[in-house]
Amino acid sequence: MIYNRNFSEIDRVKIYVDNIQTYIAESYMLLFNHNKYNEFNLHKYINQEYRKEYFGCLIEAYLHNYNNIRELLLNLKPYVEVEDVLSVNTNGGNAVNTTLKDYLYLHRDWCYYEEGEKQVEIIDNAIKNSLPLKMESALFLGCGVGRLAVELSDSFKKVYATDKSYSMIWHINKLISENNFEFYNPQEKNIYSLENVAKKHTAFIKEDIKKVIREKVDFFVSDILNLPINEDSINAVFSIYFTDVIALKLWFDKINAIIKKEGYFVHFGPLDYFFSDESEMLTAKEFRLFFEKNGYTTITDKIIETSHLNDANSFTYKVYRNWLFVAKK
Repeated sequence: MIYNRNFSEIDRVKIYVDNIQTYIAESYMLLFNHNKYNEFNLHKYINQEYRKEYFGCLIEAYLHNYNNIRELLLNLKPYVEVEDVLSVNTNGGNAVNTTLKDYLYLHRDWCYYEEGEKQVEIIDNAIKNSLPLKMESALFLGCGVGRLAVELSDSFKKVYATDKSYSMIWHINKLISENNFEFYNPQEKNIYSLENVAKKHTAFIKEDIKKVIREKVDFFVSDILNLPINEDSINAVFSIYFTDVIALKLWFDKINAIIKKEGYFVHFGPLDYFFSDESEMLTAKEFRLFFEKNGYTTITDKIIETSHLNDANSFTYKVYRNWLFVAKK
């Protein structure tokens, strides 16, 4: 057995978190605050007299997304205790707490638009060229809605993919069990025409890919600082657009413990650092040297440019100079 403890399950989402009640309350409030954000925009746009067609598009988009999130909230509500919700420390006015990224990743991963497919293809090819063709097992950290874990799964007999976000894993499970999921990524500005304001997107997983997922990919919720994985059990750990979320010193020992001898650690992405301690914002070279001082051999160290979460409905998009770092234990 690769797992070292049992999981809780809510609406098909497997959760390996010790303090489950607090986690559920935090997840509920994150979704609740996001729907307050949707509600705020609905109230702001609903009585506009000027540019009615433009505001009508935005109202349709935010209302649809509101109802999507409401479904998630209704599924979670029976498991939420009032005292746990009251103790959750979230700020409803903070954009981090009100704006979910799920739809941005659904757009890239499972809508099969050209811009998303190009990013996925570049990442997939770059990583596969740095690793053996076949290995036993892989763990994907911060897997989001899962496309890259699935794309790289043909190199492994078994893939484990985890994210701390309940809604990310809920969305991938919904796509596996149902035909599609519709959502909007509203564009208030940087657009060419009204057709680009609020295009409805349809995410879906092709049947042959669903078969692969059911056979070899396991999605679950967990915290990188307390993974439910036994030591010396994983051949390759992937951190794609995730490494810079938590300081290296906090998670290295935990990841190192589960990687088998001759196993691999793979980083792909920038080093944007979403924490405030500058002393832990390592350069790529410092990051590489840290691994080498701890017994790893660098296999790949190079820069690969991609767009990131590109939406063709907008004039603007991000371009990342991603660092690909592959180290062998």
